[in-house]
Amino acid sequence: MRPPIFPPHSGGTDSQQYLHRARQFREAAVRLPDSRNGDQNWPKYALITHAIELALKGFVFHSARSRTIANEPRQHDLVGWHEAAVRFGLEYDATIAENVGFLNELHRTHFMRYPVRQAGPVPNPETIADQTVDHLLFEITQVVNPR
Repeated sequence: MRPPIFPPHSGGTDSQQYLHRARQFREAAVRLPDSRNGDQNWPKYALITHAIELALKGFVFHSARSRTIANEPRQHDLVGWHEAAVRFGLEYDATIAENVGFLNELHRTHFMRYPVRQAGPVPNPETIADQTVDHLLFEITQVVNPR
């Protein structure tokens, strides 16, 4: 059976849709290996950091409701969105904040998407990316999509 030309509208609030999309990106990343041919599998980490961005935005929009988000972070600013989420009630975890800061540099600078010569070695996101996205998705789901 072919899919419909116009798919049905997704259910749920905008925040739930952000969280749903974050889970889709996370699910796609799980299927990919951590590395290929001796190099980081950068598309995997691009998917993971985008899942983090969407989850954080979903939390902020859910928690803000109709209130204005003061100093709304720029697109792709994981640190800014994480700080906004903490201001709106996401429990602060120093390790997660540190991990988000590290992943932010890779996400914000587009390093994962485009080849860039680095003066020094590139840190390995393998050890923190999965842990960080899974922690945030779990914590945010408890608020945005409680069961």
